Amino acid sequence: MPFEATVVVNRSTMQDLGWLNSYQGLAVPFLATAFGTFLVRQVFLTLPKELREAARMDGLGHLGFLREVAVPLARPTLGALALFGFLSTWNQYLWPTSVSTEDDWNTVQSGLRALSLAELDKPNLVIAGTVIVAMPIFVILLVFQRQLVRGLTAGAVKG
Repeated sequence: MPFEATVVVNRSTMQDLGWLNSYQGLAVPFLATAFGTFLVRQVFLTLPKELREAARMDGLGHLGFLREVAVPLARPTLGALALFGFLSTWNQYLWPTSVSTEDDWNTVQSGLRALSLAELDKPNLVIAGTVIVAMPIFVILLVFQRQLVRGLTAGAVKG
C-alpha cells in the first residue's frame, strides 16, 4: 500500500501520540518499510544453514546467532537500507507538511516550495536553493557509495 494512502490515519495516530511538530512524528513512520523488510529477509535467507549449525554447536541460541553472526554479515545491506531510508525520508514533502503545523518544524522541502512561490520571477534563486537542498544527498552518496554497492550486491551471487 502506498504511503500516501495512509497519510490521514498516520497523522491521526501522530496526533493521538502527541508527536505533531516533533522529530518522532517526522521520522518514526519511515523506520519500518515493506522494502526494508523484504531486503533484510532476502539477506537472511541467503545465509548458509551451515552457519546456523556451527553457531548452535558453539552454544548460540536464536538471538545469539542473530546478534553474533547474522547481523554482522548483513551490515552492508543494513547500511544500504539506512541510506535508502534517509533518502526517501529526506525527499518527503506530503508527510512533513501533514505533521508540521508550526513554521519551526518545516523541512527543507517546504522551505524550497515557499521560496519557489515567493520568487516566481527569479528562477536562479530557486535553482540555487534546489542545489543547496540536494548537496547533503550528493555528499552522503559519495561518502557511502561503496557501502551502497556492497549492500545491494550482497547475496546476489550464490557461491
